[in-house]
Amino acid sequence: MRKLWRSVLEQVAPYDAGKSLEALARELGLDSVLRLSANENALGPSLQVIEAIRREAPRVHLYPDGGCTELRQAIGAGLGISADSIVVGNGADELLAMLARAAFDPGDEVVVPKPAFEPYGTEATLSGAVVVSSPLRGYDQDLDDMLGRVTARTKCVILCTPHNPAATIIRRGPLERFLDALGSDPPLVILDEAYRDFCDDPDTPDGVTLQRRYPTLISLRTFSKIAGLAGMRVGYALARPEHIERLNRVRAPYNVNRLAQVAGVAALADPAHLERTRRVVLEERPWLQAALAERGAPSPPSQANFVLARVGEPVDRVRTALFKAGILVRDGASVGFPGHLRIAVGTAEQNRRLLEVWDRTRSRP
Repeated sequence: MRKLWRSVLEQVAPYDAGKSLEALARELGLDSVLRLSANENALGPSLQVIEAIRREAPRVHLYPDGGCTELRQAIGAGLGISADSIVVGNGADELLAMLARAAFDPGDEVVVPKPAFEPYGTEATLSGAVVVSSPLRGYDQDLDDMLGRVTARTKCVILCTPHNPAATIIRRGPLERFLDALGSDPPLVILDEAYRDFCDDPDTPDGVTLQRRYPTLISLRTFSKIAGLAGMRVGYALARPEHIERLNRVRAPYNVNRLAQVAGVAALADPAHLERTRRVVLEERPWLQAALAERGAPSPPSQANFVLARVGEPVDRVRTALFKAGILVRDGASVGFPGHLRIAVGTAEQNRRLLEVWDRTRSRP
């Protein structure tokens, strides 16, 4: 019998994003649902972004700029780097697929933390590479363990800071020592910095700065979180121009649509909105962590726009009660942390609503 599908597909599972908010609201008989399970921007996009999309809408019959020229120039200007050091993708997921397609040969090894963002392993597996998992040490990535797993067959090491789902960072000093230890012929090092905009720890590393010393380092960043453009799917990779040139060889033509490109440019042109979003997280995050800890649900020190709370009571009871009240949180078991809930930091009103339902759950026999 003719074989139609690749055998490797048996090793990966489709990503289940769940039902839409509209469908869930109808199912629950509510006017709306508060999603604190996807680490979305609590304030939404800038008004300038909305207006830019409105202005661009009449031109959606035209192909977009295939090279995202204006957007790359705007990103580069903000970071002090050349546009030649940037490639834009349809979300970080596409960038990971581009990296795998451009770099991973069958049999290559890719060292990844476990648990971590699922597409790291998925894209490596689909390329025929071997995923070498490095268990976290508590809530932190174990750089010593990861270094011990690097061999002559290692094509890439993937690091995530702040880590998803633990929300912890890799500190600058240990990261530099790790990169130094890779030697004079290092593999690619992918530094996923999707949540870097929410860091206030002065020891947070900066992928752009590190690339000046470590030529094989590639940083991934996104407009989904800080700019509130998750629905537009705009991510970007930062690397030395020779690496960006290789990624462009496998990048699909017109991979980022017109509306997403103008939205990204407009978001960067409104730094006040970016700062408002950051400020909400920096003010509400410690308050939410303290409030959850008082309720027996402590979390590791978060540098992201979410917290990973260890729930001291039946986690399904809490999650189900929140769900019935129209509040979605992420079951930690699905992201490698049983007995935990991953909860996005919302506005003051949203966080208090979460805790009100939580308290009603605890008061029941």
